[in-house]
Order: sequence, then structure tokens, then C-alpha cells
Amino acid sequence: MTAVAADLTEVRAAAELVAFGLRRRSRPVEGSEYRALLDRYRSELRFRDVVDTMAEGLGLEVLGTPRSGIVLAPEPSGPFATRLGDLRAMDAEEKLVFGLVLLGIAAYAYPQDVDFDDPETKLVDVVKIDEFLRSAIDTLRVQEGEGPTGGHDGERARAAAEAYADLPQLITTQTGRRARGCTLRAIEDVLGWLADQGAAKEAPTLGPDVHHLTDRFRLLVGDSAGGAALDALRELRAAQDGAAR
Repeated sequence: MTAVAADLTEVRAAAELVAFGLRRRSRPVEGSEYRALLDRYRSELRFRDVVDTMAEGLGLEVLGTPRSGIVLAPEPSGPFATRLGDLRAMDAEEKLVFGLVLLGIAAYAYPQDVDFDDPETKLVDVVKIDEFLRSAIDTLRVQEGEGPTGGHDGERARAAAEAYADLPQLITTQTGRRARGCTLRAIEDVLGWLADQGAAKEAPTLGPDVHHLTDRFRLLVGDSAGGAALDALRELRAAQDGAAR
């Protein structure tokens, strides 16, 4: 922040913008208060400093301000950090599969670093994500190395690959819906969670299994530390793209 202290009116406005960013379904439509605050952030350096400083104090980082709104990334140890423990009750294997699907979606949509600079909406399909992850099982089984946070990333990747490979692609309920315990349902669940986070949106006009990934997801993936598993998946996806051309 600049050396001159911010007045309380400015601080309140900054807090309101951060609050809009935390309400992941809020949209800065034309004429809205959210849009006005977002325009101030983009054009007024002093106001931007106040917002950035306030976000930092809350354990957040401003990653960008695309058309969809301000994107905030929580610090891993901060009060707004999202943890698998915050989701429905899962056993150890379900958590591994959830994490692997999340990495698979990121790698499928953004295989190259240049993709993080492309604001064009990415589309993902449940069945295609499943096909991609099944094609990656052998690649993940041979992963080695330490994760970016000090954990054994390669070991987790191998365990997740084994857990995913052991699941059937499809189990249905009596009503014909996908049941828990199959990979297609696992991918559905992750995309549903991303939608709740404002990182994805259903695209029903394109099919029941198709989702748009939002700028929020693009910026969050681009800012992440990555790791051996994500790098391997992105490399595989890039190679598959190249072979298809």
C-alpha cells in the first residue's frame, strides 16, 4: 500500500470488492456495484493497493480481474483454504481419486503454459476426462519425486492411479443415474464441486456431460505449484494433442 493512509470509505469499498470475490457466484454485470468496484481496481493504483493489502491480510492473493470478476487464491494455511476434509465424508481412496480427477481436468484443459494466457473458455466432457485419465494410468504408475510441499508426490500419484484403475467406469442406480463407486460419477462429483467454487459451469446446450471451465479455474491452476503428477499429465495431454493434429 502507498505511504498515505487509506480513508475508511476506501477501506470499506475494498472490503466489498473482496467480499464479491469470495461470493463465487457473483458476477460483475454492467451497472452493478461489483462492476464499479472492479473498474476502480483496474484503473486506480491506490485502490488496487488497498484491495491487495486487505486480501493479503485475510490470507488471500488477487490473481487477476478477468471478465468474470476478481479471482482470489487462498493461502494453504489461511482461513479460506479449501481442504478435502471440507467435502462430504470420503475414505482414503476416494480422496486420492478426487485429487487425481482434479489434476486430470487441469491437465486436459491446460497442457501448455501458453494456455494459461488464453482467456477462451475451455470445455471438458465427463467421458473424455475419463478416457484421458485411463490413458494416463501407466504414466502415473512410474512417477517419482517429491511434491512441491514436501510430500511424496510420486507415491501419491501411483496410489491414485491404482485406485482409479480399480474402479469400473460405470455403475448405475435403479433410476439409471451414475452411482458412487465408478469413475464417471467421480468426475461428475469433481465438476459439481468446481461449479460450486465458481470454477466451472454446466453447458447443457452442448450435452449433459459438458462443462465450461471459468477464468477462475484457469488462473488458480496457473498459479498452483503443480507437481510431478500434474506435470506428467500435462506432458501426456500435450503429446496426445500433437499426435491428433
